[in-house]
Amino acid sequence: MKTVLILGGSGYLGQFLVQSLTKHYKLDLPTGEGMQQCFDRLGPVDAVINCAAISSPAACEQELDTARALNVPTKLLDALDLHKLVYDGSKANWRETDKCHPVNAYGRTKLEAEQLIQDRWPNHVILRSSIIFGPQSPVPVSRVLFLQFIANGLRQGKPTTFFQDEYRCPIYVKDIVNIAMALIDSQDNLQDRLLNMGGPERLSRLDMAYKTADCWELDRSCIVPALSASVKRGVVSPADISMDSSRLLQQLPSVKLTSLEDALLDIEHGVSSRHNGVNSSKERLGQ
Repeated sequence: MKTVLILGGSGYLGQFLVQSLTKHYKLDLPTGEGMQQCFDRLGPVDAVINCAAISSPAACEQELDTARALNVPTKLLDALDLHKLVYDGSKANWRETDKCHPVNAYGRTKLEAEQLIQDRWPNHVILRSSIIFGPQSPVPVSRVLFLQFIANGLRQGKPTTFFQDEYRCPIYVKDIVNIAMALIDSQDNLQDRLLNMGGPERLSRLDMAYKTADCWELDRSCIVPALSASVKRGVVSPADISMDSSRLLQQLPSVKLTSLEDALLDIEHGVSSRHNGVNSSKERLGQ
């Protein structure tokens, strides 16, 4: 059985990876021990999945040194050696070969991490993701998830602003789990090792809010369209970082990307199964 090391397994994405991969691989999650000690104890591993990061652009701006320490995995690469946002948002459907122009600290640290990994560890795969969405994680995380944010505001009847001019390709967390498993099993045969990992649709945050309201029968009258320039957020956010993920699909033909609407229905169905047909937006988000 292959051995997989997951870093950041207590985070949102990490929890879903742990939950699914334990059925197929021997997993190990380091908790509080040094990276070197972890590898000494584990011995050879077949794959390392690094989910550890500061994902908030605002937090990266405020704590640049901490963001760089977490988002640029120098210590991980040091340990491996002993054992042998990156787009600027000025256009749509970014490809992996496009030159990167990160506009904030988050993007700069992620680009630095990519370059470091490419230079130091040949057997790697870098996945550039968009907004990750899905149901509440098995153990709720501290940050507000995007679907939570939408449903909470609409359920409370509170007018909630969503940007109509910021575009992303939101990706379903279950799709990422499937991608990770496919990559573990095919890592020796990959032609490309830098891959976009966005969902199949280019959507604004406003589009996402409307689709969520319609699928989950929430009051869409509380949705307030707005331009991103109308809100001061203290950090520059790229307008359009929708991405072309065709290279990923070519490399992994078994992988299918789920539309936002189909994912929302899947989340609803999962909650219905657990609660004997009792549906509510509160239950969908595990609250």
